[in-house]
Amino acid sequence: MFPPLSNLRRRLIAIAPKFIALRSVSTTTAPAARKPTTAVAVLWDLAASRPPSTLPLYDAAVRLHLAATSFGRLHLSAAFLHPSHRLPAPAAVTTHLCRVCGRRFRERDALLRHFESIHTRENAKRLARVDSARGGRRVRLAAALSLKLSKYEKAARELAAAAAGPASPSDDLRRAGVRAELTRTPAASLRERAQQVLDEGSAGCLVLVSAREELASLLPVARERGVRSVVVGAESGLARLADVGFSWANVIAGKARNAAPAVSEKWRDRDVLKRLEWRYEEDDDDEVVVFEGSDGDAVDELAGRSKGRPWWKLDSDGEDSGVGG
Repeated sequence: MFPPLSNLRRRLIAIAPKFIALRSVSTTTAPAARKPTTAVAVLWDLAASRPPSTLPLYDAAVRLHLAATSFGRLHLSAAFLHPSHRLPAPAAVTTHLCRVCGRRFRERDALLRHFESIHTRENAKRLARVDSARGGRRVRLAAALSLKLSKYEKAARELAAAAAGPASPSDDLRRAGVRAELTRTPAASLRERAQQVLDEGSAGCLVLVSAREELASLLPVARERGVRSVVVGAESGLARLADVGFSWANVIAGKARNAAPAVSEKWRDRDVLKRLEWRYEEDDDDEVVVFEGSDGDAVDELAGRSKGRPWWKLDSDGEDSGVGG
């Protein structure tokens, strides 16, 4: 038998608030925040703007990229350094961080033992699970474990590189995805590359990681061509002339990355207001008056005589007034 209508009605009344709440949540969260699609070019003068010595160069470059990609998609990332450039000696490391689980160890040997006994075994079990699966289950399992597998591989490579010895600045930059360019004049090379980016119009946002005052002349050119400018690591006039400036402390702490969406929204609003701005354009052309039923030559003569003097001071008025007197 079918349930009574009263029970069915009672169930519908009980379910209705939940359905309305779910529908309101889905409609409010539907318009997701748009990710900026502006092409971003990062140009870094390593000698003029060094990250804090307490942070490895690789980590500083990664956090710089995270801040830059908050303004748009990364189109170019290049660092200019002298062939004999050497980073300052890093501060004494008190703890060693496990890149997989986040635990800290006072001794490096303890970190290695922890990594080998726990994370290496876990990774071997994951690989065995993927190898033993077949068909669609294997594909789904590999997709579900891909993040953990890549995280382990990245941490293992970092430990192996640290065990091999200190890497050069160029190696750390390339490992972070930065194109390292060795040059004897880093500032001049950076300026030349920035001018090339502005001339080509290949980027809509230019990130200058430098503190050199001679780069200030690039910022007005970028503003004229509609290219946004961001200065990192400079607390001088270069940062004041740019659209926005961040210190290395803000980049490392993630404040620059968090502030980027609000800054990009202000830029978009400013561009919209600029396009909607009303401008008065005065018409320089003289208005041509055509008299119906009159001779064309007479009209031209009258227009020529009236040019440069008010209409009430024409010669004809003077003659008529004299005759009438």
